[in-house]
Amino acid sequence: MPFIVHDSTLQKKEKDSTALNTIVFQSFIPDSVFKKHYPATKQLKLFVLGKSTDAQKGNYLFIKSVAGTKKAVHLYYFNEKNNFIGTAKLLDNAATSKANRYVRIDSRYNISFVKEQRTPTGEYWTAETIYYMDAQGNMILAMTNSTEDLSDEIMGNPIDTLPRKNKYSADYSSDKKNLVSIRDGSTPKTFQFFIHFSKQNGECVGELKGEGEFTAAGKGVYHDKGSPCEILFSFSGGSVSIKETNGCGSYRDITCFFEGSYAKKKEPVKPKASKKK
Repeated sequence: MPFIVHDSTLQKKEKDSTALNTIVFQSFIPDSVFKKHYPATKQLKLFVLGKSTDAQKGNYLFIKSVAGTKKAVHLYYFNEKNNFIGTAKLLDNAATSKANRYVRIDSRYNISFVKEQRTPTGEYWTAETIYYMDAQGNMILAMTNSTEDLSDEIMGNPIDTLPRKNKYSADYSSDKKNLVSIRDGSTPKTFQFFIHFSKQNGECVGELKGEGEFTAAGKGVYHDKGSPCEILFSFSGGSVSIKETNGCGSYRDITCFFEGSYAKKKEPVKPKASKKK
């Protein structure tokens, strides 16, 4: 210990000398567990990644499975009499994520699931969820740690339910803390918008709701009636760019501006009404 399972562990080709006899291994664990972890056995291959013995003389066994393109690593715990106690999936290649993922088991047998990710604005976030396995083989949540600042997240979109028939009416975002929402205006030449952005690791936040006017194809502008605030909108393909051209300081912190490019999000699929028989 510590024992670490990384994404690269799943991709690494294991040596034949570490291969397990699948039928023999199956005899050591309950059938329900085996079928849950390995529903497809035609191409199944199992490899031993490591073993560790705790103070109670129980054994932790780390097993990697390969079944075609599906790969995973599981933890199995056996007592001093080699009776099966519990298990947990540590990692698999089913999830598609840009984040760096790994699992770490330390000398106290704390099992930490870690996710590291760099945001579009340059911040580096780390989220860690720590478990331990009790004497009955249950995974117990011990604690969670995260460097991600959630205080500046979007609490709600006030124009979300407005019509979105115009070709530019959609939600555009870079992450869950940065949103430009566009909806149909009161006339074909106008549009409703809601902007929420977070920059500088949450130190500078801005939010504004109003009605803009289309000035040309794919171009729009917002003039605030109560201040010199002006924002330009530029729509192209699957994105929108905004730029603050006059001071909008009353709607944001002083060290950042309403500016940037945001990708268009797919509209949620509405459930189809069931047909009457």
